Amino acid sequence: MSHRLRIIAAFLACVLPACALLPARADDAAPARCKYVQLAKLPIRYVGLALQPAVDGTINGEPATMLIDTGAHTAFLTMTGVLRHNLPLQLSGRFVQGVGGLSRLQTTRLEELGIGPAHVRRPELDVIRETGFAPDFDGILGAPYLLDMDMEFDLRARQMRFFEPRDCNHPTLRIWKEETVSVPFETAVHQGANPHFTVLVDGKEVDAMIDTGAARSALTLAAAKRIGIDVAGSGAKKIGNSSGIGARQAQVWRVPLKSLQIGDETIQQLAIQVMDSQTNRDDFDLLLGQDFLRAHHVLFAMSQRRLYLAYLGGEVFMPDTESSDWIRQEAGSGDPDAQYRMATLYADGPQRTAWLEKAAAAGQPHANLALGRRDLLAGQYGQAIARLRAGIAQLPTDGYGPLWLYDARVRSSQPDLARSELEASLKKQKDDAWPIPVARFYLGQEDAAQLLADAGPDDARRCEAGRLMADWHAAHGDEAKAEAVRAGTACQAGQDAQR
Repeated sequence: MSHRLRIIAAFLACVLPACALLPARADDAAPARCKYVQLAKLPIRYVGLALQPAVDGTINGEPATMLIDTGAHTAFLTMTGVLRHNLPLQLSGRFVQGVGGLSRLQTTRLEELGIGPAHVRRPELDVIRETGFAPDFDGILGAPYLLDMDMEFDLRARQMRFFEPRDCNHPTLRIWKEETVSVPFETAVHQGANPHFTVLVDGKEVDAMIDTGAARSALTLAAAKRIGIDVAGSGAKKIGNSSGIGARQAQVWRVPLKSLQIGDETIQQLAIQVMDSQTNRDDFDLLLGQDFLRAHHVLFAMSQRRLYLAYLGGEVFMPDTESSDWIRQEAGSGDPDAQYRMATLYADGPQRTAWLEKAAAAGQPHANLALGRRDLLAGQYGQAIARLRAGIAQLPTDGYGPLWLYDARVRSSQPDLARSELEASLKKQKDDAWPIPVARFYLGQEDAAQLLADAGPDDARRCEAGRLMADWHAAHGDEAKAEAVRAGTACQAGQDAQR
């Protein structure tokens, strides 16, 4: 894609009523003529379970959601975006690396890509084929398209602003009322346009970058070992896995730190995540993600090759049992993704149901899928079918919804429709992604032994395979076989996770 965000921002500047000249207060020795010209302002909204920052756009004239990701080295589309917009794909023979290892890249050419009122005609974009989750967004705007000019990222205010400096090459910019620190940064061709800067972790230098697409800040495992952090040591805790680009997952720990220093800002006695990324090469030691950004103004002053940060208050690195105050605030304002996130904070009960109902009424796909699954288990097949179809339409890369829809169709005496819908869904999915082998079992394309082999040695996945096989037998009226399968793939307590 040859068009950069500068083209979009320039267009936005043309349609704004006026260019606002901001008073860029400089050091006493700096020339008074330094001005900062606002070219564009874009509102940010949260999207998906991780409540990632995104902007509204269009693909071929239809609404699209674009993730704001300074950690990405270019712009991409996701398979969710491809399926939602029925886009053609071509092989590229290239790959991209991420947290979950490698993903194949394909390409597609759009008739038009829009961001705000700006439109780019016939861009060609790479498409990420493998992800460890079903993306809620259609595409990703990476660093080269976000940082082609000075950009302020204000997650707390949910906005981005783009600036053109005039006679501001040397003065220290002071555009916020809060005390501001600045650090110099470097960029490298192989790292994309994302600024890399030095941070002190427990007094030792690490290479850091700000990743607006990362839900949590994290050290790489290699950097943690170099610093002397033992993820098996006292105070460290394994907290699960993380997924992203690539089909695999990365192990994640939470470890205590004495201090983290960025310029003149020092954070004492904190805990941060350590991630064992599956990529073959990490070009960084530390990612500062959305937990950090909710507590800071950030200005990427590309014109000065400096990063400006202002602390806004609140906890910088959220603990595992994070406060739901900000999520509740977003949910209360009507954000359906935040409403779904609130529902996930409750294991069960009326509060979970109430938040799911609110999110589903606003069209949140995960909420519709969760309620469709609940209705299926309750024997309310007609309502389950309606909810599941709504969720699948908005999230066509989800692998479980089509299985549940098949189950509901069969139990509603619609076996032929159940089969045709699942076959159509299978054609859209990634061949090697879980739970695609379950769909092949449902369609008679592989037997139980092959499905368990596909599940591999992971106990949780084998447990899930057994449950889904049992669901198939029960839907077809063979409860005895279903019970035998459940007994043969017995799950440990708490292992059989539900959406």
